[in-house]
Amino acid sequence: MRLLDRYTIIDRIGSGGMASIYRAMDERLDRVVCVKLLRLELEGSGSTSGRSVYQATYSHFLQEALTLSRLMHPNTLRIYDFGYLAQSGRPFQISEFLDGGNLEQHVRSRGACDAEETAAILERISGAVGEAHQHRIIHRDIKPSNILFARVGDYLMPKLADFGIAHSSVVKRAKVGRSTHARGGDLVPGGFEDETSDQVSAVTLFSPRWASPEQLAGSTQGPETDIYALGLVAVYMLAGRPIFEGNDVRGTFADRIRGDELVTRLLSQMDTISEPTRKALLKALSAFPEKRYRSSLSFFDALRRTLIGARPARPPAAFPWKKPRADITMSVEFQVPALQEVANVPPPERAVDLGKARARLVDVDEKLDLTIPSPKGSDVRFRVSFLPLHERSFRINIKGLNCFIRTSGGRPTPAIATDSDGAAHFISTGWEELGEIAWSFGQVASGVDGGRVFRLDGGDMVVPSSQATQSVALFLGSERDVIILCRKS
Repeated sequence: MRLLDRYTIIDRIGSGGMASIYRAMDERLDRVVCVKLLRLELEGSGSTSGRSVYQATYSHFLQEALTLSRLMHPNTLRIYDFGYLAQSGRPFQISEFLDGGNLEQHVRSRGACDAEETAAILERISGAVGEAHQHRIIHRDIKPSNILFARVGDYLMPKLADFGIAHSSVVKRAKVGRSTHARGGDLVPGGFEDETSDQVSAVTLFSPRWASPEQLAGSTQGPETDIYALGLVAVYMLAGRPIFEGNDVRGTFADRIRGDELVTRLLSQMDTISEPTRKALLKALSAFPEKRYRSSLSFFDALRRTLIGARPARPPAAFPWKKPRADITMSVEFQVPALQEVANVPPPERAVDLGKARARLVDVDEKLDLTIPSPKGSDVRFRVSFLPLHERSFRINIKGLNCFIRTSGGRPTPAIATDSDGAAHFISTGWEELGEIAWSFGQVASGVDGGRVFRLDGGDMVVPSSQATQSVALFLGSERDVIILCRKS
């Protein structure tokens, strides 16, 4: 699909509470961008009947585009364009594409952040929040999954994203109503009516685990609402887990609204947080907005002094980018593609020498990401997935993560699916050939055990069914580099 006669959709990369996220190519400027398309229903609601909820998300979605267009801070997600689908009229946003993951993913995979990393991230996010507050914009949904990272050289640069439920007025009065919740979703609507000058919607939204007491109670919200959320994010980074966790998060609502006893008790149980830092956090996490810090920068300054002293955090980015543990370094004998399972777990592998050829058998669950060098100077990144076909048969799906794929006589496409031997070229967004790949499903091995036989230059490689019920060989343009993916279905 083409949008606005310049953006070509490559693939879908995720979804949120109110929108589906796609990767696309800006053909005019030859760059990858992100497309955010409004969903037809609120995720987790299971119904489109909640008209007021959908109208709220629709209004917030439009407002998010206008909000982002007014913000210029380097640590705020940049928006490029906006439009509507021709047939359905659903709105979409075009923004910068960030490929460094988000804070929640990094903490889950790496554990708690150290003091310098925490200060470096908070310094930049607090600055982004401070600029929004200067424009009288309250984010209202600051949480780890909304702090994204862009790769800048060897560093990860944090950026505040998802202003979907931001409000452009610092004054909000609650009107008592019946609260509703979207079952299973992180973003829930509350039955409170906005009575502001711009009348954004009749429904407010919040994320239960990261919401402030005033959001839970439907009372006045201001800059202190975001400061409370920044305090929760700081706890998450330092402790490696959220302060409000478990299945019964909603069971904490009353205690969080009533006073500071619950937060004080939970913070005291986090051994990785020092006493001075705990005191700074308790002020940001007060149940009473008037007792919190007056600005995001004053909160950061107080917290920084407890973490690293008066000296500034490490410029110019958040923290060094640590390659996934599954990456394999280059060998002096031949170039070894980097392998990475989608779940960031190192894939087990073993190498077998067959004369001049060398085969690497890699055990995978379902998907595997590979990175190979290109003669053009930039690496080619792609993903190979096993797909069921019928009975015990299967096929593979090869998807370019930063390129297109073209088979002989075909047109460049984001991905191909096949159940027979073949070959293809990797094509850049500028239509240059970056490399080639061939694949083979082998032949059925004779004998009781069965399995597959792959014909290689140095001899035959047998993969018995006891080791893999599904296997496929990848030839990546080098006579000495063969990768056999092995999967037990």
